[in-house]
Amino acid sequence: MNRAHVIRLNPTPEQATYFRKACGVARHCYNWALAQWKQARAEGQRVTMRHLKREYNRIKREQFPWVLEVTKCAAEQEFSHLSAALTNYFRMKEEGTQPKLKQARKDGEEAGFPRYKSKKHDRLSFYLNNDKFHADGHWLSVPKLGKVNMTEELRLYGRILSGTIFEQAGHWFVSISVDVPHVIPIHRGGTVGIDLGIKVLATTSEGKEFENQKHYRRNLGRIKGLSKGLSRKQEGSQNWWKNSAKLARTHYRIGNQRKDSLHKLTTSIVKDYALIGLEDLNAKGMLANHCLAQAVSDASFFEVKRQFLYKSEQHGGYVQLVDRWFASSKTCHQCGWVKEDLRLSDREWDCEQCGAHILRDSNAAQNVKVEAIRLMTGVPVVASSGQKFACGAGRSGPLATSGETPCCEAGTRVL
Repeated sequence: MNRAHVIRLNPTPEQATYFRKACGVARHCYNWALAQWKQARAEGQRVTMRHLKREYNRIKREQFPWVLEVTKCAAEQEFSHLSAALTNYFRMKEEGTQPKLKQARKDGEEAGFPRYKSKKHDRLSFYLNNDKFHADGHWLSVPKLGKVNMTEELRLYGRILSGTIFEQAGHWFVSISVDVPHVIPIHRGGTVGIDLGIKVLATTSEGKEFENQKHYRRNLGRIKGLSKGLSRKQEGSQNWWKNSAKLARTHYRIGNQRKDSLHKLTTSIVKDYALIGLEDLNAKGMLANHCLAQAVSDASFFEVKRQFLYKSEQHGGYVQLVDRWFASSKTCHQCGWVKEDLRLSDREWDCEQCGAHILRDSNAAQNVKVEAIRLMTGVPVVASSGQKFACGAGRSGPLATSGETPCCEAGTRVL
């Protein structure tokens, strides 16, 4: 099982200069290879990445001697990155899944075709092979540089596959990918349904609510002020770069706050429950609504779903995705009566059939729980984790490929 650990680095000014040089070499190599590929295409020829890599290694000592100042991994891996980008482009073109462009590209290429990397707009990063570096305690050994201090030790034990050093908001990080042995534990927790929302981020079928802290909205005033100041400065000037760095650090801090709250939410639920019922919301479609786009982005519904999927698999649990068209809010969880005229503003309502007083979010979570159990016991497994199933639902976890029945049956709660 491949897992990655992102660790912040504490480089000296000289080491930070080396990192920027390595990122510049990676960017130059990628742009050079893309230019050579496009030139060959214009001449009606076909070249492979192996041929371009051999040609680049032949001429780099004479034409690009500064490439030799950093590790060779920075340049060599970019040929693989370009090959993957071209493969994805031709795949999307064949399948007809190319993204739509609002306006034509300046280079005249189609949507999805690789672009030249920019020093100003693209993230600075370079790749390290697993045999070119090693992590020992709080130190990372980088070729032609030496040891760089890490803020924490590598917490994953296994065979190191690769490493990527990148810059974000003025800080340097290393992402180390490790092949770790994964023994699926036996989860003996219960079953829970979860309803995601904007007013309350998550409501469980047990009645527990998780607050939507709205990190972006709470910091929107500072973002607007920094954005206004940035727009009033000449692009590329020293003051422009200083203001841009402040804005980047603000977004970075907001992102960290959001990640912290979401990880605490998903981890606490995954540890307590073996089966998690979750609505398969169309987050991308919800962003098309201009009135809800900011709130939906701040809540990060897709990130919540992603964390539930991979964390449940690590803890031996199971996630059953319920169809997004399932009327979880309109259906009474006690008698099954459906309130067709339910509006979004109706947070509470009374069932006309059984007279029960319904709380919208709690009712939806309980219906999602029942529907998840029904899908688990009534729909055969036909694909692996993350794939689609009957009724538009999906599932993830150790049971997704085994075909076994989960530790629950319809109408019963696992103790």
